[in-house]
Order: sequence, then structure tokens, then C-alpha cells
Amino acid sequence: MKIHYDNIIYSLQNAGGISSYWTSLISRFLRDNFDISFTEYTNQNISRLELNIPSEKLIVQRKKLVLVERFKKLFLKNHHEPFIFHSSYNRFTNHPQAKSIVTIHDFVHERFYGGLRRYLHVLQKNKAIEAADQIIVVSENTRRDLLKFHPSLKEERITVIYNGVSDAFFPVAAQSFTQRPYLLFIGSRAYYKNFNFAVQLLQTLPEFDLYIVGAALSKSEGQSLNHKLSGRWKVFTHIENQELNLLYNQAFALVYPSSYEGFGIPLLEVMKTGTPFVALNRSSIPEVAGDAGLLVNELDIDAFRQAIYSISGNEALLRVKGLEQSKKFSWEQCYQETLQVYQALVP
Repeated sequence: MKIHYDNIIYSLQNAGGISSYWTSLISRFLRDNFDISFTEYTNQNISRLELNIPSEKLIVQRKKLVLVERFKKLFLKNHHEPFIFHSSYNRFTNHPQAKSIVTIHDFVHERFYGGLRRYLHVLQKNKAIEAADQIIVVSENTRRDLLKFHPSLKEERITVIYNGVSDAFFPVAAQSFTQRPYLLFIGSRAYYKNFNFAVQLLQTLPEFDLYIVGAALSKSEGQSLNHKLSGRWKVFTHIENQELNLLYNQAFALVYPSSYEGFGIPLLEVMKTGTPFVALNRSSIPEVAGDAGLLVNELDIDAFRQAIYSISGNEALLRVKGLEQSKKFSWEQCYQETLQVYQALVP
């Protein structure tokens, strides 16, 4: 079986859940010596740095306008028999021998954006879905969204394959820390992630600091934090998993008030460290969380504050539940189930 991967995600983001997903698959196909090749553009992606892809397997595109190239179909050569084509982010090929796979992670643009951004992303995604021989979705919630926006799809074309979690996350032996207790917010600060809500929540919890992991703050974000949480916040950008693991371990809890997730990898990561979390009970979050964390039904300050206070005295139970729930997901299982999809199309 021949496989061709389109690595464009590495040029569209420097880090993120889709990059982690893509890297977990590539590393295992390389490990198991599959006949796999890659198209990619020059990039500075953190996850890509983890991979050692032999140069003879790479077709490196050096065009600068990646934001334009991402919307074009990929022209491939040197394939003279059926092969698997899988794009990391919604591209497709017109090669007659290709059996195309697309992974749909979420429907953020359909639900939360408008204008040209929404139009271009939805157009690209719809073309990839139409061209796909099989569609992988990362949760049951994403499958339901897919059928909502594409009701004519046959369900047998859709396979749910859950994301996994890196072995870089694990409990660290308890130590004496001198810093004030903190709550952790991680990931994008797009408005549906409710970062401003998290800041407002911290205003009602003066005994906690707020640690933020993600992109650099904008000027307005920094000004707002200085006004609302003066001296009580820190931001961490471009950190590797080793440092992130320590931040998870030392946190009092992860605060995850996101209104929508295709999956929710940070929940798995924090569970694997044994640290509690408080999350909004929406979209895919209950699928990932199980009964391991504290889920709040409404985006309400009082409800979140009460949930955070309820952690005290229940840390041991939440730790055990989180560690057990995290065992239900693994990148190895994700890889094996993805391989089964490929083999069904190209034995």
C-alpha cells in the first residue's frame, strides 16, 4: 500500500491540536516502514521538528503564498497504481489513482464565523468532503455536525476515530512550590473559547493567579489583564511539552470554558497528569471528559466558581478518575484505526 500525505498544516500553524494529530500518525507510519511520501512547504512548526522524515520521501514546495496554495487541489506525479491520499487540512487531489481521505476536526467556521473567512474555509472543506472516499471525524459530536451540514452523506462513508494524548504528559512527584496557586487556560483565545469569561472568573477568585498558554497577547489583551488581574497573570508562548507538563502538574486546575470543541485535546493532557479540570458541558467535551472532571452546564461565573471551590478535599478522587479516563484514548489506537480505514480502500 502506497500512501501520500499532504503536510500543509505545518505551514498554517506553528503548533496546535491538528499538528499533534498529524505528527502522531506520521511518526507511526514511518516507524512501521510503510511506503509513504509527503508534500510540504517550508515551515517552523513545533510538532514537525519532532519528525525525522527521510529527504527522499519529501517533496518540498518553496512557494511563499501558502495561504493561496492551501485552497488549490494538489497535483501529484509518479503514482501509477492506487494509493491513499490524506491531507492534513482539507486539500484534495485530482489524481485518478488516489483514494482520498479527509479528517474533519470541527465545524468552527460554520458555527462561529461569517464573511470571506467563513466562505473560503467552508468552500474548501466542502470540496474535500465531496472528493473523499472516506471521511474521518474525531468525535461523535463532530459526526453529528457533519451530518447536520451535509445531510445527504451516507453514514458508511464516515468513521469516528478519537484523538490520543502524548506520553509527554504524566504525573510529577509532589514538590513544594513557592508560587501562588494558579488556574490554567490553554489554547486559542477565539471568542467562542470564552477567554474573557475566564478573566472575569479570576476576578472573583483573588486567591488564584491565571496562567495562560497560547499565542502572544495582543496589546488590548495585555492592557485588559493588567487592569483586571494586575500582578496575577503570566503568559507562556511556544513552549514544548516538557514545560507544559509541569504547568499542568503544578496548576490547581485547568479552566476550560470553551463553548465548542471538535475534540478537546487539553482535557486529555491534563487528565493524564492527574490535575483536575472545570469545563463547560458542551459539544464534544462530555465525550472526552467522561465522569473524570467537573462539568458546568451553563457559562455562569457563580457555577464555575463553585465548581473550582469544590475541588478542595476531592483532589485524590478527581486525580484517579482523570488518570483512568485518559487511558481510554491513545495515539496508537488512533493510528491503528486509521490504518484500517486505509486498508479497506487500498488492500
